[in-house]
Amino acid sequence: MLIALRSGCRPVVFRARQALWAACLGLAAFGCAGPGWPDEPGIPVTVSRARNLDAEEAFVDGLTARRLGETVPEPIVTPALQHAIRTIAERLQAGSLSAEQARQVSEAWGRAVYHRDVDAWVLDCSAGRKMRVPSALTSKPTVVISYASAQFRPRSASADQCATLVVSARGADAVRVSLSER
Repeated sequence: MLIALRSGCRPVVFRARQALWAACLGLAAFGCAGPGWPDEPGIPVTVSRARNLDAEEAFVDGLTARRLGETVPEPIVTPALQHAIRTIAERLQAGSLSAEQARQVSEAWGRAVYHRDVDAWVLDCSAGRKMRVPSALTSKPTVVISYASAQFRPRSASADQCATLVVSARGADAVRVSLSER
């Protein structure tokens, strides 16, 4: 099957298989596919809360260091919302959600509590402070986040995995200042 698209003034023709391949590469480039974890519920993983707290601390320490390196302030964490996102992470750890499902639930939760669009990620926290962090978390002048970590194991995996769920509010509120003489 051939597909024809117009690029400027000339048509561009390519096969459907090439279009599918290009779409998959595009999704991978945007991180939608995640770190390669299968989209399947997992096996419950029992670990101490301290292990997850260590992963959370490594995430926020690494993010803060990267932001300071970019000369932007530390991230703003929402302490009142941390319990709710931990509940989602606990569902991932219990095996009732896949990593992608946890990202989707986190995104829906974030939209509801932040009352705006959000970005949501499931980051591989196995590298500790050196974990890969999306540029959206390091390049914005201000970033408001909620995060929680979990150890989980997809059914097809041979070992436990470490994931940090991160939700960040998009956009910025406008502040208007009126300077008038009285």
